[in-house]
Amino acid sequence: MEVRGIDNTTANTTEINKKSLSIDDFLKIMAAEIKNQNASGGDSEGGSKTDYLTQMAQFTMLEQLTQIYESINQVNMLNQARLVGKEVKIYSEEGDIVGVVDKVKFANNNVYLQINDTDYPIGLLIEVSGEV
Repeated sequence: MEVRGIDNTTANTTEINKKSLSIDDFLKIMAAEIKNQNASGGDSEGGSKTDYLTQMAQFTMLEQLTQIYESINQVNMLNQARLVGKEVKIYSEEGDIVGVVDKVKFANNNVYLQINDTDYPIGLLIEVSGEV
């Protein structure tokens, strides 16, 4: 299915589904709705003032939640970096691996613990010991 955008560009619906709207995109759509609303003030062709205020409140809440998520993510990264030099136990099908964390790596939204030149996903972490 083909969809025509505001700027007369066309896009495939599968392409649209792969992308998420950014905050800027939301504001552009909302501004276009306000600009093109019915001059007589009727609600049939566009949203009422209350609808726009509700959308703006939801937008503000989403923005704040995004900031909170980013802050929590930064704290988590700092906590994970504190594993360097700690003895850990990592799950392995062949038998659990015990070793000292040499590095903590952050790649592609994943966290890896490097032990003896081998990277292990942090999700396989079983135990952390304070002693080395």
